Amino acid sequence: MTITRRAMIALAAGAAASPRFTSAASPKSVWWQEAVFYEIYPRSFQDGNGDGIGDFIGMADRVDYLADLGVDAIWVAACFDSPNADNGYDVSDYRKIMPDFGTMRDFDNFLERAKKRGIRVILDMVFNHTSDKHSWFMKSSSSKDSFYRDFYHWHDGRDGAAPTNWRSAFGGSAWTLDSHTNQYYLHTFTNRQPDLNWENPRVRSELYAILKFWSDKGVDGFRFDAITSIAKPLELYDLSAQDIAAGRSFADRGERLHAHLRDMYARCNADSRLYFVGETWGADRTLFVELTQADRHELSAGFPFDLQMKDIEDGWRKTPCKLSDLRAFNAGNAFDNEPGVWPVIWLEDHDFPRSVSRYGSQKPEFRSRSAKMLAIMLLSLRGTPFLYQGQEIGMENYPFTSIDQFNDVTAHNVWSEQVGGHHVTSAGMLANLAATTRDNARTPMQWNAARNAGFSAGTPWMLVNPDYRTINAAAQTGDRNSVFGFYKAMIKTRKTQPALVHGKYRDVSPDNGAIYAFRREHPAGNTLTVMNFSDSPEIFRIPQDVKPARVLIANIPEHSIVEPSLTLEPWEGMIIAI
Repeated sequence: MTITRRAMIALAAGAAASPRFTSAASPKSVWWQEAVFYEIYPRSFQDGNGDGIGDFIGMADRVDYLADLGVDAIWVAACFDSPNADNGYDVSDYRKIMPDFGTMRDFDNFLERAKKRGIRVILDMVFNHTSDKHSWFMKSSSSKDSFYRDFYHWHDGRDGAAPTNWRSAFGGSAWTLDSHTNQYYLHTFTNRQPDLNWENPRVRSELYAILKFWSDKGVDGFRFDAITSIAKPLELYDLSAQDIAAGRSFADRGERLHAHLRDMYARCNADSRLYFVGETWGADRTLFVELTQADRHELSAGFPFDLQMKDIEDGWRKTPCKLSDLRAFNAGNAFDNEPGVWPVIWLEDHDFPRSVSRYGSQKPEFRSRSAKMLAIMLLSLRGTPFLYQGQEIGMENYPFTSIDQFNDVTAHNVWSEQVGGHHVTSAGMLANLAATTRDNARTPMQWNAARNAGFSAGTPWMLVNPDYRTINAAAQTGDRNSVFGFYKAMIKTRKTQPALVHGKYRDVSPDNGAIYAFRREHPAGNTLTVMNFSDSPEIFRIPQDVKPARVLIANIPEHSIVEPSLTLEPWEGMIIAI
């Protein structure tokens, strides 16, 4: 049998190459299971007032762009008032928009525009900690007798040192001595981010009131930052040397965590209308299932991190990305045996490098094709897809040449520890950080080939990737063969094929070192996704029980399937109805 892919050019323009389903929904599905999300990192998305910083004015102006892409919901990353010790993840006022990003009126206008285009909005909620400039902490640190003292974790030192040997996620001790009260406060991250005490019911009530404030405004859910760290041990203890070496957290990820999440869900989302998605950092498979199982009413879903850390050791050291790791992660993340678990599927966010630079081809001639192939993979897996700004145009990592170019506080901390301690050479550390730093995701969005990539009329807060002259949205939105055009077509394809959303997952190439192929099986029809993760042509033998019917989408328009094998060009991918 020979099946051509001539229809792919039309599909990239938005035409369907196969009969459309009226809905990809399962009878019991909820809105966020069918949605494609798009994360906006406000500081780097679009500057609307010329001060070099992205804002809600700029975001509102780009709602039509996102509607054209076809996304259903927007996740707005940290946007509340903050002194920016960690780029907004140190909140000083949860009911105020960060002045850098505009006013509440600007936010309301953005939300209204999004709603008019049928796009939902969820907000980042940083509830593990606040800024040290939050009024709660300022009052808490004013006196041991303060009403707000037990809003945070305060303890006496031990033998002239910190209460325990716990380590901060950003390096150094997790305890900082307050000279005014002569006690230590706990911080999972920097000492500018003191941890809230969730054992205090007054703290929980304050946080729940914040959720109500924003849900009353019309937001559709929340992404909870560092949510697996909110529960702390009721008794202090030291971690073993082995635990510290392994990077084990001191957080209590047992029943206290579950109890807090169940309480928040019951108090704030009893009707399950809101999407409660957690950053489930440090959760193994068992804990992830417990946190996200629908009938437990803790979280709607979670971001799994197993894949994201496979090629990044110690938080900064770059290691090779293996197809076997990608394959194993996707198989496990399907959760076919856990129907009540609905994961997030993602390749990029504001904390990780660009997916094309990590998983795609490093050869310029295959960059665009590999970006499209990654779109095929991401959008044909079970779960809720999250895209990150710039992913839809194939933005790449920044070509860093000096430590002075980094904004990432983690990068500077690691540099001081490793290079300053003579453990790693400066050249070696630069190469590693250039591949792993969070800054790769935080360079300004590349809108066009004009000055500053069209991001700002002023001086951008962050370096603009010099490749913006060739990789930008303006060059792609009108091109059906561009990465943007392909993402748009792939989103449409996902929405017309129930198997791509709800189907069972089955790997049909488990031992292939270059070809990754998997089936999605659903009563409404089955699909086969086939991809070549290499810079050379590869032959894939079609399984005997697979009968190709038609090609739904492919990143190379003209090709043929000749059973019983298929020759795939470098970084070629396709989805076949079977």
